[in-house]
Amino acid sequence: MIKDVTIKLGGTKQAKRQYESIRADVEVTFTIPPETSLNLEQTMESYQYELRRAKVMFREALIAASHEIDGKPPAPKIEVKEPTKKDNKKEGANEDELFEMLKDQVRQDYLNKQEAD
Repeated sequence: MIKDVTIKLGGTKQAKRQYESIRADVEVTFTIPPETSLNLEQTMESYQYELRRAKVMFREALIAASHEIDGKPPAPKIEVKEPTKKDNKKEGANEDELFEMLKDQVRQDYLNKQEAD
């Protein structure tokens, strides 16, 4: 029966400057509940889920390290407010207005991506 699982991820990436490299390490430990650990399929599903989470954390750590080495500020986290059905009904929004809102949102995402690059 598996109770605790530790996932260790690490990697090195070449920096933009010569003779420099970027290193990131992530260690994630999680506990599998007893009712899940009795079933091998559920245990493997939990493991796959945690492995995906660890990979995402590793990628974010590598990106943060590369921003720090390159002297760039970290990329801003953008909160996008999605229109709700209540807002649409209240203001009488039609499809054209919704399309314009989405077009503006896509344009802003594109500009933010260009700034990040």
